[in-house]
Amino acid sequence: MYLDELADQLSALASAVTDEHLERAGLCVLDALACVYGGRKMPWVSQARAVADAGGAGESAVWASGGARHGLADAVFANSVGCHSLLYEDTHPESRVHPGTVAVPAALGVGELVGASGADVLRAVVLGYEAMAQVARTALTEDFVARGWRASGVFGPFGAVAAAAYLFELDRATAVHALGIAAGSAAGVCEWAPAGTTEVFFQPASAARGGIVAVLLARAGATGAGSAVEGLFGLRRAFGGTADSVGEPDVTAERPAIDRAFFKAHPSCAFTQHAIDAAVRLHARGIDPGAVTAATIHTSAAAATYPGCDNADSFATPIARQMSLQFGVAAALTDGRLVPSRYEGAVDAPIAALAARTRVVIDPEYDRAYPGRLDARVELALAGGETAVAASAEHVDLPPAGVFHKFRTLAAPALGEQAAGEIARVLCGPGDWAARDLVARLG
Repeated sequence: MYLDELADQLSALASAVTDEHLERAGLCVLDALACVYGGRKMPWVSQARAVADAGGAGESAVWASGGARHGLADAVFANSVGCHSLLYEDTHPESRVHPGTVAVPAALGVGELVGASGADVLRAVVLGYEAMAQVARTALTEDFVARGWRASGVFGPFGAVAAAAYLFELDRATAVHALGIAAGSAAGVCEWAPAGTTEVFFQPASAARGGIVAVLLARAGATGAGSAVEGLFGLRRAFGGTADSVGEPDVTAERPAIDRAFFKAHPSCAFTQHAIDAAVRLHARGIDPGAVTAATIHTSAAAATYPGCDNADSFATPIARQMSLQFGVAAALTDGRLVPSRYEGAVDAPIAALAARTRVVIDPEYDRAYPGRLDARVELALAGGETAVAASAEHVDLPPAGVFHKFRTLAAPALGEQAAGEIARVLCGPGDWAARDLVARLG
């Protein structure tokens, strides 16, 4: 059965993780924590912490909260919302998931509880990324997307299970039961995009909590179907809309999912990153946004059709602005980058007007290149009759130094420059730290 094979391959991967993989996982943790600190004052973060408070006190820390501690599942839920609070989290394009919002809080939360080493926490992160990507391969069909399912919510529980099962040292049979139970937590639709509502921030958190609860249930003797992915009433048929057979998992240490995830350069939807990059390049040429009579964004079908991305005129809520290709491009043309404050308060009238003059079209070449590449191009028609065109860079993501800078910038106001720098150096090192010691520094 699929989950039996997945459990076996993840166990083999745990033994084959290299120092390079651990270093990459450390960057993933650092990037996720940067988002926690940057978004710590967002209303949805406060709402998630209120839910954690309702669960009562416990042994697990809620990061950047001033020392709050709750039960493991509640703390993981709250920390996951923090990781997702700015839409600035990492992305695995092939599976359309934001793995850091699930695997990092699950791994670091369980790691703190069991007293794991940093290296083991990082191995758990690698396994969490891999599990989400592998299960996504079975069910991420065109029908999945058309039905409005959200990948992070559907596949996230498996990532939390993989990370937690490793740190709890579950035997193979118990791990398979946990994965089967987790399939029942798969959920999440994208109606928040047209509605402009905030459940988007809680969906990965629900997945992370669901995966943690699945592991705790399996440890207590609960059972889950090993055929929960490929079975007659399994995940592939329920979410992917197909009864076709499922191939084996394809877990290899040579190309783990964590190496294919990227760190966002802009606090917005992953599908807007390359278009924004093209707009930043146009801004650098000194183009006056007020002189733009029309703009066209060329991108892939995946980006053009993702819920909320092709939105030229509805910006009443922060999530509507964060998802919109048109808004992101208009803001970048105006400011030279995407400034998070543009999501707050009343929408800037000139930016809204420019977004309304912008259309999104599907470029066949970019469509063929997806998901290996996420290219975009922006063309401007100017008042004098001229045109201006810029294509995005091949890779629009933060390098390691960029992740380090992102964390320092977002965490220093809460922790101070010295403490933020020390945490960054620890996570950019070889993993010779203890989970409890790291969490104690997070406040």
